[in-house]
This record gives sequence, structure tokens and C-alpha cells, in this order.
Amino acid sequence: MMWLGISHHSIAQQNSVLINFGSNTCTAPLEPSFSLIKDPLGSPVFISNCNMQAQLPDFFSVFVAYNPANNKVYIADVRSGIETKIWILDIGLPQAIDCPVTIPLAPTYSYNYATNNFEFDNNGDIWAFSSYDPTTGQCSLDKFDVTTGQAINTRTLQFPAGYFPNTISSGDLCILPNGRMFATLGFSPSLLYEITNYNGQGNASATFLTTVPKNCFGIAYIKGVLEITGTDFGTGCYYYEYDLSNGLLGTEKTFQVGNAPIDNTSFTPSIGNTKHLLNATPVNSNTYDLTYEIYVENMGNVILNNVELTDDLGSVFGAANVSNVQTNFVPGANAAGLTLNPNYNGITDINVLNPNQDLPNRILNNTNYFFKVQIQCRVTNLQNNLIYYNSALTKADIGSNNNLSWVTVADSSNNGDQTFVDPNADGNANQIGENIPTPFVIYPLPVTFIDVNARYKNESSTLVNWQVATPMVNAKEFAVEYSRDAKNWTTIGVVPIANNMQGSYSFTHVNVPSGLLYYRIKQSDINFSFIYSKIVFLQQGEKENQYTVYPTPSNTQFTIHATNAMNGSIHAILYDAIGRQCWAKQLTGSNTVVDTHQLPNGQYLLKITDEKKSQGIKILVKHP
Repeated sequence: MMWLGISHHSIAQQNSVLINFGSNTCTAPLEPSFSLIKDPLGSPVFISNCNMQAQLPDFFSVFVAYNPANNKVYIADVRSGIETKIWILDIGLPQAIDCPVTIPLAPTYSYNYATNNFEFDNNGDIWAFSSYDPTTGQCSLDKFDVTTGQAINTRTLQFPAGYFPNTISSGDLCILPNGRMFATLGFSPSLLYEITNYNGQGNASATFLTTVPKNCFGIAYIKGVLEITGTDFGTGCYYYEYDLSNGLLGTEKTFQVGNAPIDNTSFTPSIGNTKHLLNATPVNSNTYDLTYEIYVENMGNVILNNVELTDDLGSVFGAANVSNVQTNFVPGANAAGLTLNPNYNGITDINVLNPNQDLPNRILNNTNYFFKVQIQCRVTNLQNNLIYYNSALTKADIGSNNNLSWVTVADSSNNGDQTFVDPNADGNANQIGENIPTPFVIYPLPVTFIDVNARYKNESSTLVNWQVATPMVNAKEFAVEYSRDAKNWTTIGVVPIANNMQGSYSFTHVNVPSGLLYYRIKQSDINFSFIYSKIVFLQQGEKENQYTVYPTPSNTQFTIHATNAMNGSIHAILYDAIGRQCWAKQLTGSNTVVDTHQLPNGQYLLKITDEKKSQGIKILVKHP
């Protein structure tokens, strides 16, 4: 199978700004303040420190939370145990971000409700814990009115047997922009939980995730990762990263910019997009009229400035082969009131939108945080059996590029409709494996499987994903099959093919048995012919091979290190930014050196494939 024209772009990482309440020094950590720290898990940039010594005697029993509904920071003092004092502070979002010009001495609100670990969801509703009984492992989970301190809704939160926290007074909670809630609670040890059904019917539940090695008091969401923070109130200020995509807790690291952490929150600019082929109408043997649909969503909890959408059709099909380009918003899918660039032609002008437009974040049931665009074009001189891959790119920013607060985010499209914008639901849409270009191929060909993979969702279920080239011809259905020995196969589900332009599919296998599991996809045509995909496998509890690359940036060489060598072949391929292969090798040892002397400066993708998975690692080559 041949392929052509991946319209790749150099894309920025999703990002976050950490708000740390504590002190601006770890060695004398009693002077209360809150700090704004950009790119906390990458190359931390200290934006500003906002002193609150005039308002608070120290930093004990004080919480901080960011409210996405009004883009303001809330500081809550509950040291009395019977009263809450709240300051509401404007830090300039979404423009130039900094400390308030003045912080009033008197709180904005004061009332008799005493919070524990409060945080806002994307709707501006605020949540807190109260009334913990350590013998039953139950507490109250309250949604309360921040202006009056009156509880709007209270439900019971049940912690799992064997993993009751010894207190809820020590710890913190955070709510992701996509609604998932997490909390670190307890002291010696601190335990990490995910809180489910907190906004539904009946009791809420806490799922134990892991024990944190040291006492931690704060937690914040940072681009797909939970940052869990703590201090020993002496010289040690530290944090741990919990990766939501794989459920792994990282090693201890020194807390950012020398601060002492007591409570944390974050505002998280994040954007995601998908693209899929809606229709392909033949004009003649080598000319088609194509219709693509692009979905763009503000996935974060802050308004995005300067939203851009680009689609380079010329780099995919050849500039001379593209004509009749038209764009329009899908009716009902532009509540933000954005406007299209009338000069977009996909060749010399690849900007779909007019410049200097904003996209709100999701609040309540508003529909102005996303939009859908259809792009129609005619392409000619197409070749049979050649897959044409196409990606769209979205970019946006917050803050001001005139100061340290400026943050840019971007995402390259994932093949599929809006349900594929963030397949692992960790709130970060541009991870490796979530930027799959949209394919188009002229048949006659059987259905072409582009990728098949499987992973554990939890201890009792797996998620099987597969991608196919579109359009599919005479395709009827997919059957998902599994086996314990790769010989005897059982069908566990059938997925009808209702749209021959849909290229991405998934299926959840529930109540899976333990041990080794094999999966494959059987595709059947309407004339009863069928083909199979490749076979992939999983083993519950088996340690997968993990790969690290160092140093990066790389000057003359970098090393690929496999932490857990496994039987079978391990292949590594290095691609440049436009998808050209630069280097390839079958790995035979735990350390492999790659020479980068002759490679130009720039970003590369190292793809490593073993018996269980395919993993992509971004490499930066930088010569002096």
C-alpha cells in the first residue's frame, strides 16, 4: 500500500498555568502568597507572586480555586473551623495575566459554612468535602453557593474499604475541564482518588488510585497529568506527576520556582480538533469531489484568544490538483459567531478563519465552545491504491505576548467525528496516538486497516480501537473477536457500518478474563466476502516495555533505552516533520545509539513498535 501527503505541522504542546497558594520560599514558608507559574511540568516560568500577608497571618487552612465561569481566583480562609472568608481576585484573564493591582483587606464573602478542599467545575459550581466519619469511610460532598455559604446539594461520598483516608482536612481536590474529579486526602499516608458520580443521582464513590510516598496537600490538573504537591515545612518542597493516560505515578521532583505548596489549582487552555471525510463523489476515473468536516473544541477552562484553523490541501493533493474550494459552518454549530476567511483556497491561503477571534470555554449547556466547518473541494490526477492523508491544525492563545503570561496551544486533527477528539479522556488532545490524519483512497481495494490497538480501561474491561481508509465500498459490518490462544476465536461484538466515510471505530470488551488476550477485527462485505485485521494482544498485569530517549535536545546523537526488554522484534523508525523516514533499525539490546550529525535542526518523531504496542516519542535535534 502506498501513501502520500500527510499535511503535518509543527504543533505546540497543550499547556497550563499553575496557581500555587503557599509561600514564595520553601525555607521560610509561613508568609502567605499565591504564585502564577507557566508551563510547570516543562520549563517553569515564574509569572508573578501575589503577597497576602496583609490579609492572612500564615498559609495554614487556606484554599485556592479558579472559577472558569468568571475567570477569577478565589482564596478561602477556614482556619477558625466554623467560618469561611473568601477573597475574589481578578488576575486579568484571558488577556495579560498578573497579580491584582490591589487585594482588599476585607474578604468579599464571610459566612459560617466551613469548607474542606474546595474547587470549581466548568459550570462555576463549587464543591467541597465535610463531615467525615473515619469508621465508615463516608463524608458529605457539598455543592454550595459561594456567595452565601448555603449548601445547594449534598450527597454521601463513600471511600473504598481498606483505603479510608485518615482525614479529609489534609489534602485537596481538582476538577478537570472535562468534568472528572480527583482528590488527594490524608496524612502519613496521602492517598489519591478519583471521585465518580459526584453530580449524579445517589451516592458518590471514590476509587482508590495510588498511595503518594510523602504527605501532599495540593493537587492540580496540568495537560493530561495531575500534579500532586507537598512540603515538609522545612527545606523540602516537592511534587509528583500522576499520568492520567496510563495511571502511573512518577518520581519525586522539586516543586517549581522555589515556592512552598499548600493548595493548588490551575487554568488550562486546551484545544482539540477532529477531521473526517463526509463524502467522496467521483467525477471521472481520477477526479473526485470531496467534503471534509472539521470539529474544533475549546477543551480547557479559560477563554481562548486568536483561534486559528488551517488546512493545507495543496500539500496533500498537489497545488495544481485542487480547485472549487468552498467552506461553510455546519448549521447550528457556530454559536460563538466566528467568521470564515473568504480568501481561503487551501493552497496559497490555508487559514480557514478570519484572524483575531475568540472561543469561549464550556459553561453550563452553552454551545459556543465549539464549531464545525465543512470544506468542499475538487481534486484531480488521483492515483489508484494511493492513500492521501490530510490533517487540520488549530491554534489559540491566552495572555499577552508582551509579557511572560503568553501561552500558546495547538492540536493536529484526529481522524473521526467529535467523539474522537480526546479518546483517553485525559483532557489533552494532542498526545502521541491522538493526531491521526484523515485518509482518502481510490478503490478498487478491499477495506484497508490502517491501525488496530487495544488497551485496558480498568481492571475488568479493555478498549479496542481501529482505523480504516475511507471511503469503504460494499462494506457491511465489523466483528470484534478475541482469543486466549490466538487459535480459537470468539465474537464479542458487531459494529454495523452505517457510514462508509467513517474511518475510526472503538469497542469496549467488558468482564475480560485474566491473562493473555488476543484481538482482531473481521470486516464483512455485503456480498459476504471478508478480511481480517492484524492481531494485537494484551496481558493483564504484564509489564510493558517502556522506552526513554536521551539526551533531548540532541546534538550529535541520542540513545534509545528499553527498560524491560521483551521477546520478539522491536522496530524503531525516525521521521522528520513532514513524515519522511530518516532512520530505521531493529532494536536488539537495551541501549541503541542514533547518530544525528547529519540531521537538520528541527522536530522529529521516533516511532517504536514491539509485540504489544506502538509508541511515538518527539525528538528535538538542535546543533550549536
